[in-house]
Amino acid sequence: MNKDVKLYNVVFPFWLLMLLPAAWLVVLPANFLIDSLVLIISMFVFKFGNRARFYKKSILKFFLIGILSDLAGSVFMLISANAGAMGDELYLTIPAILISAVLIFVLNYFFTLKNCSKKERLGTSLIFAIATAPYTFLIPLSWLYK
Repeated sequence: MNKDVKLYNVVFPFWLLMLLPAAWLVVLPANFLIDSLVLIISMFVFKFGNRARFYKKSILKFFLIGILSDLAGSVFMLISANAGAMGDELYLTIPAILISAVLIFVLNYFFTLKNCSKKERLGTSLIFAIATAPYTFLIPLSWLYK
């Protein structure tokens, strides 16, 4: 890698987590809490039966799919940055967010919610994709240097 290339917003929050490993102690529980709230709201909106059982059975899947999807968007940004871009550009962050959101939708639709009705699958997957997409990619890592 060229020593003149500076990686500002590359793979946020994962790049940040490498710089500040203690941030994992905040990021993971925060993601789990957000996923929990989105799931609870979705279960009420789509009138899921036996909500407590469904929550216990599926929350870890939603959480892991979210982390995996964010990582995929982060990898896209890292590869793009290594190709010469700086990392703060919207033409990198917007596609990375979309990649993550699409993966959240598809993986939840086909795996986490495979035993639910089509309405529940579609609605809950869409809510998760929109509500839990990694909008933090839009925060420039350069803010830490000011």
